[in-house]
Amino acid sequence: MACASACPAGVLTVTPGAVELAEGCLRCGRCAAACPTEALSLEGHGMALSAQAGGGALSVECWKVDRSRTAGNAVRVSCLGALSTGRVLELWRAAGEAGLELVDRGWCSACSAGGGDCHPAQRTLDAANLWLQALGVEGQRQAKLVQRPLPPNEMPWEIPAPETERPISRRQFLRSLSTPVPVGGPGAPAFPAGKRHESAERRRTLNALGAVAAERRAALPDELFPRVANNGACADHRICTGACPTGALSVNAVDGRAALEFDADTCIACGACERACPEHALSLDAHGGQRGRRIVALHRQQRCASCGEAYSAKEADDALCLSCRKTRKFLRSGAAIWRAARQ
Repeated sequence: MACASACPAGVLTVTPGAVELAEGCLRCGRCAAACPTEALSLEGHGMALSAQAGGGALSVECWKVDRSRTAGNAVRVSCLGALSTGRVLELWRAAGEAGLELVDRGWCSACSAGGGDCHPAQRTLDAANLWLQALGVEGQRQAKLVQRPLPPNEMPWEIPAPETERPISRRQFLRSLSTPVPVGGPGAPAFPAGKRHESAERRRTLNALGAVAAERRAALPDELFPRVANNGACADHRICTGACPTGALSVNAVDGRAALEFDADTCIACGACERACPEHALSLDAHGGQRGRRIVALHRQQRCASCGEAYSAKEADDALCLSCRKTRKFLRSGAAIWRAARQ
């Protein structure tokens, strides 16, 4: 629901089967910035850096500002509120010693996308600077929001499309949506393997902060990495791996056993695994983990004496897989009801 929550016009609806866009889209791009898997995209909302003409700090401007009012090296985006933390860190790295400035023209409070009491880029900027501060980057070197007001009568009401792009239609806006697949039984994925992919936003953040850490010979803070814990009730249903959109949870063979492994680098802390587990075995903490992969659960593998399929046996005397045990229990219950009816 991150995209729907970020939409200032309230025209996005998310259901288990689809993402729908009603009339009234402002083309601000905040929904795309909020989506960690980039299922949504906005045409023209590119981040290509302009030639460093004019020198000075690298500035970021919104599309409403006329090009004649911007610096020669400005990066133009649909809305400053459409910048993600990873994008800000990426731009900060590209700016180098010159520094990064997000330019506030004083129009946000009256903008059709709505600015509210807080500038739409402020929370993202604060998050990026907190990570930089954790790596020892001083305040004067951090990314800044600078006020350079323009007359209110210069502000267009609607966010214009960039000159090089066609007007954006609803069909173009929703051209690459991923359609969720309902969770099935044990081992049946909510996201088929072909649909799972690493979050580009997560990778941008790690790459930018990793480069800063390497320059300063520092370690990335543990708070940057999520943690998944198993309370011992894991029954190897593997619904959690199917529900994970980034593949951070996977099952691999380790010494003849099935190992549930967790990769903190690719986890986006969405909580899908925790919600999907039928045994309530997993708990997710968005911060305080460790970088890299680790084993969350190990299960002994054996063949079912009835169907012959491989399964994880929790007890030494479990000769049948979970499905066959349930089937036999159901048949016994049915036989008992039939006998009682005969009597």
